[in-house]
Amino acid sequence: NPDACDLSDLMVVENVVSGRKDIVTLFWENKLGVDVEDDYRIILFEGSESLNSGVPLKSHIILIDGPYRPSDRFLRLHFQECLAVSVCRGDVMEDYHEQEIENFMEELGIYDGEIDTGDPRWSTPLGSHVHAYLIRQKMAE
Repeated sequence: NPDACDLSDLMVVENVVSGRKDIVTLFWENKLGVDVEDDYRIILFEGSESLNSGVPLKSHIILIDGPYRPSDRFLRLHFQECLAVSVCRGDVMEDYHEQEIENFMEELGIYDGEIDTGDPRWSTPLGSHVHAYLIRQKMAE
């Protein structure tokens, strides 16, 4: 679970993703991942319409062993996040408008530091998304 572990060791230059803008965008939107366990197969969860037309996507990435290759742990965690976003819960922005999320967070006291953890709205789907977001923010500090 990426939200429950220390990710500081993954924030290294070796894990910088570079390449075609359309592919990198899909990667950071968790719409494209690399399945380390399947010989580094590239999995496109959604967004094929965002790829530059006429330029095929390779089926696997080829990594050369050495000091500058991305870590398997980084790729695995990213792939797990892709699965969670694509299969399990989706992107919160697909289900809620930004203003709705902002209002929800304000009503729960997030902005003024008066959070009521006993509020039943934390048990709603949006409450779960907001809680996960707050945990990620806390870990990033």
